[in-house]
Order: sequence, then C-alpha cells, then structure tokens
Amino acid sequence: MATVGEIAVERIRRDHEHMLGLIERIRAECTQRGIISNCADCNPTRHVICHGNIELLIRSFVESTLKHNLIESMFMEEHVPAEHRIAHNQAHIEIAKQLKAIRVIFSEDGNCILAIEGIDRIHQTLLDHLKDYDRQLESYLMEVTLVPQF
Repeated sequence: MATVGEIAVERIRRDHEHMLGLIERIRAECTQRGIISNCADCNPTRHVICHGNIELLIRSFVESTLKHNLIESMFMEEHVPAEHRIAHNQAHIEIAKQLKAIRVIFSEDGNCILAIEGIDRIHQTLLDHLKDYDRQLESYLMEVTLVPQF
C-alpha cells in the first residue's frame, strides 16, 4: 500500500502535468503569434473562436494553479521544515501575482497574444519553481511513511 507521502507526490506530479498541458493548449490555440501583434488584426471569425477558447483555458489554468498551490501548502503543513514551507509559500504568492497580471491585462484589452506572452513567462516561472521548490518538497514528502487510513 502506498504511503501518505507517495500519494501526495503522485498528486503533485499529476497536477504539474495538467498545468503544463494547459500551457501547451493555450499556446497552440493562437496560430497567428509571430504574424500579428494584436488579436484585433486577426480574421474576425477566427478571433471570436480563438478569444473564447483562450479565455476559458486561461481561466482553467489560473484556477488549477491556485488550487494546486493550496494543496501543496496543505501537504507542507505537517511534513516540511518551516524554512522551506515559508519560502515555498512565498514563491506561490509570486506565481499568483503573475497569474493576476495575465488576467488583468486580458480583461482590459482582450489581446490573446499578450496573454500568451504572459503564459510564456509563467511557464518559465513554473519550471523554475518545480526545480527550486517542488523537488525538495517531494523529497520531504517521500520521507513520510504513514499509511492512509480509509
């Protein structure tokens, strides 16, 4: 039977895959990146469909990321040294600020290309976060040997 730590790590990894998959879906939605700099210059029919899809995907990405950060924070409460927990949660706050900036820019002008550029920046932030914080978190969690009681 899997330990609490193994279950937590599996959940974290599944969330990461989902979040990175959403980033790829957002990027793939706009076929005009690099050709135009503003969605207003796109074919109107394409713009309506693309804009709606990107808006939904960004909303899903933001919600998934914030939920994931909360879950990680809950896993850290009992099983991670305070120093790592504080730094890790501060990194989550920085990610939340970037997510908010994407949503604000997108809601103000609706330019999907700018929103995707924000997604590109947060993609790098997430990769750095996985390397700098989540690998260590996984190590701490794998030390938890409790078996869940269902």
